[in-house]
Amino acid sequence: MFIKRNSTVLAMLFSVSVPATDSQEQQLTVLKDPNCGCCEQWLKALPDGFSVSVQHPNNLTQRKRDSGISAEVQSCHTAISNNGYVFEGHVPPTLVAHYLAGKKSDNGIGLTVPGMPLGSIGMEMGTQFQPYTVYEIKSDGSITSYRQIVSLERQKALSKEVKSYEQ
Repeated sequence: MFIKRNSTVLAMLFSVSVPATDSQEQQLTVLKDPNCGCCEQWLKALPDGFSVSVQHPNNLTQRKRDSGISAEVQSCHTAISNNGYVFEGHVPPTLVAHYLAGKKSDNGIGLTVPGMPLGSIGMEMGTQFQPYTVYEIKSDGSITSYRQIVSLERQKALSKEVKSYEQ
């Protein structure tokens, strides 16, 4: 299944675009359980500029491991960019765009939000919120803190601080 993000609505929500190489859209392949509703909510929050393919593999855990995501930092869904970067769990979509725009370390392979923090994108429950950390996954399997999301207000403001990467 391919989903093309609605540019008008999502541009207003996220004020970010994903830089495309040679005028091509960024592509994400999302691996998820077919019955997971929070994954669907996360998909809807992705910014303009993404073309998304959704797969429901029987070997989801193994596919995560094969992509460099250890059991300690796994969550419910995995997005893999067309250039091989991984985004595990409820990573704020604006940080996915940041990362793909080059805001990463030299040996980074992607971002993860381990578990399923209450109030993270896709896990919204009114005003309930559990602070969480977005980690960068390194090529050697280690992780480092990439961004602290300390409040629902901070998460909402995150999209406002991301500037457009279009020229």
